[in-house]
Amino acid sequence: MRIAFLLQASKADRHGPGLARVTADTIARLRERGAQVDVMVAGAQVLEMAALARPQHDLYVLKSKAPLTHSLAGVLEVAGASVVNTFSASTLTWDKIATTQALAAAGVPVPASWATGRAAALRPLLITGPLWVKPQHGKSGRGVRRVEGPAGLDASLADEPLDPYGFPLPLFAQRDVASGGLDFKVYVVGDRVWSIVKPWPPRTPHDKIGTSVPLQPVIREAALATGHTLGLELYGVDFLLPQDGSGEFYVVDVNAFPGYNGLAEAPAALADYLYQRGRGQWR
Repeated sequence: MRIAFLLQASKADRHGPGLARVTADTIARLRERGAQVDVMVAGAQVLEMAALARPQHDLYVLKSKAPLTHSLAGVLEVAGASVVNTFSASTLTWDKIATTQALAAAGVPVPASWATGRAAALRPLLITGPLWVKPQHGKSGRGVRRVEGPAGLDASLADEPLDPYGFPLPLFAQRDVASGGLDFKVYVVGDRVWSIVKPWPPRTPHDKIGTSVPLQPVIREAALATGHTLGLELYGVDFLLPQDGSGEFYVVDVNAFPGYNGLAEAPAALADYLYQRGRGQWR
């Protein structure tokens, strides 16, 4: 069996992928089971498109969320290759605006949400409460800001970035949900689900790892519904649980193939799932 991981060269090392611990452990476990695992590093070398049109592996694992790796995954899928997560699922999940509406249409609870290209257009929404303003694309909380009023909006979004064609980059806003500064993360590998609570924003190494907590059946169901709606197999879902005792919850972020930080079982679970997928026995 041949499996390839699609990675992106790190900023620190333009010639290497900078393997995270969970990814490195997963690859090691796959090799222990007899799989030949290759690492394809986008951006570190020139890849001939004609060669990609003749897939050489039983399974391709789309780990990186960089534009080039997404494009390579698309090329491979057109050629008939099996990719996890798929090009379409990963690309959709990378877009917070499209993802949120897809979940809302499927009945997955999400906060009230808006999209705009001008920060000033958000001012009327701040009359009824704070907003979380996020970039259309992003991860690890980069560019996410909590805005309490017009003054905060002016201070944090004074310079509206433009895309290469001169158009304003999309802004995505969601109504603030009081959750006590806790991020309830659910990690999914196939049909296996785990839950971890982490402070937001994380300030210490322990904050980044989080604490395992029991998973309520209704949240497990919502997490699996999220993956089904977006077509994901390996993913993470961020929930907010309001402190008002209502029992309500909201999905506020979805990550295709997250870092699985704090989940000790992740390498073994990922290796098992990918090994079975490579054999065409699990989907």
